[in-house]
Amino acid sequence: MKKSNKYVFDIEVFPNYFCIVLKKLNDDKILIIDSDNFNRQKKLLYDIISKNVLISYAGHGFDDIVINNILKYRNSNVSRNKLNSEIKKIRNMPKDEYKNENHEFYSYDLAYEYNLNLGVKGFEFNCGDSIEEQDFANFNYVIKKNIYDEIVDKVIDYCLQDVLATEKMYNFIIKEKSNWDEKENLLNIITKGSYSNSMKLKNKIKYLKYNNDKLITLLLDSGFTNASQSGINYSKKVKMDDYDNYLQKKVYKLSIQKDYLYEWLIESKLLIEKDKNIIKKTPRDLLLNSSFTKHTLNRYKTSIVKRLKRIFAKENIEIVAVFENDIFITNINGNILNKIKKKIAVQYKNIFDIKDIDNFLKNKSSFLYRIGNEVIGTDEFYYSKLIMPRNHIWISEVLKLYFWEKKEISVAVKEVFSKNPDIFFIYASVYEDIYACDENGKIDFESNEVLYKFRKYRLYFSKTGLYKAVMQKQEKYYEKYGFGDINSNLYKIRKVETNVKDFVNYDDIDLRSYVDYTRNYIQKYFE
Repeated sequence: MKKSNKYVFDIEVFPNYFCIVLKKLNDDKILIIDSDNFNRQKKLLYDIISKNVLISYAGHGFDDIVINNILKYRNSNVSRNKLNSEIKKIRNMPKDEYKNENHEFYSYDLAYEYNLNLGVKGFEFNCGDSIEEQDFANFNYVIKKNIYDEIVDKVIDYCLQDVLATEKMYNFIIKEKSNWDEKENLLNIITKGSYSNSMKLKNKIKYLKYNNDKLITLLLDSGFTNASQSGINYSKKVKMDDYDNYLQKKVYKLSIQKDYLYEWLIESKLLIEKDKNIIKKTPRDLLLNSSFTKHTLNRYKTSIVKRLKRIFAKENIEIVAVFENDIFITNINGNILNKIKKKIAVQYKNIFDIKDIDNFLKNKSSFLYRIGNEVIGTDEFYYSKLIMPRNHIWISEVLKLYFWEKKEISVAVKEVFSKNPDIFFIYASVYEDIYACDENGKIDFESNEVLYKFRKYRLYFSKTGLYKAVMQKQEKYYEKYGFGDINSNLYKIRKVETNVKDFVNYDDIDLRSYVDYTRNYIQKYFE
């Protein structure tokens, strides 16, 4: 694969038109194939596909199927009506019918490889780019003749923007992770038993449809001994006792070290000797983060936590949370802390590590903590450019100031806003038509201020907006996106159709609504 170039691609499809945009990675070379030029340009398309790797976002689900289908016309011309008809069938095909289809080419699907669910638009939002969805037409409708050229130009531009965003996402990912090289190494282990990057693309096609997680399962699952398979009964998560969601007590993080778990896996009798050699060729973190290994280790880690819970109960130590390899404990005085540290230093230094947590915050479904300058969160408190949080990013910043530094909510909101007003934008993925209200809270169905379904929006609470978002069918606020109570005049929103870097009207942002939102959030999740 190292000899192959990489091309980023995306496809847009209407009942009477389709286009494929391919861009050579980090290069200006762009190829556009569509219904109008397919027979003239298809040779270029086939040349790229046969010699290179294509990069997509969620391409396995549809785009790959379309390209694989049109490959059969490499040596013959085809009418646009026939092509459009075949692509329409693919659009309507149940997923079970094509998920096991053998492809003649391979696309490196970022969503699949990294278990991403935020989408290209979500990534653009996290990068501060414009995320306003298409306004030119509905993909389910035929493009009318009188506006055909105009719409086609917009579709191609829209498709190109998604290609550029996918390219940006790929470049961001490979700086953070080494998934590409690890994938090549896993493929070589499977196909030749060697740990090198020498295999040609055509020899790897069979396995390229699997992401790293599936490849490790493919490597190890067949090597599980029959005795161990029937004997394993994986426990569920350890149930914690009731405790305050917001803890003012001192919390410590007791971690089961990755090296210890890795050594335990290698030395265990769960795998036959052949597979232990495979494990040793696989990077430790890649192996430990795979679902197969997590499943294998789950019973062992659960038994460790249960034993610790019994031991800690004798000293009145509380386990307040368990997340992956980390156990969070509290109700510890100086004597007990010294005892634990001494035990680790003398007996368990290769198994456990204990760290002092500066601040710890937990609600009903997640927690947020700080060690030194590093802040770590789970669920809605876990953010990166590749994660679409379950809650708005600004809320965790305000909560940290309110709970950890004891600042009033209004003061905390103003402080966060002064440092970084950009994070007060709200990302919304709309699945129902959302209408506006007037200043009295009455739904205005005739308003032009409608958030159309199946679109992505960047929103903010507005001072000047005389409307609030209300879902058409349920006629109530959509709580997940913070559109607010329809009986409250505080919640007014505006949508932003530009890049955040070009947005200048920060005076319009209504901080009172963010304060009110925070109060409601704390009341719901922490009281």
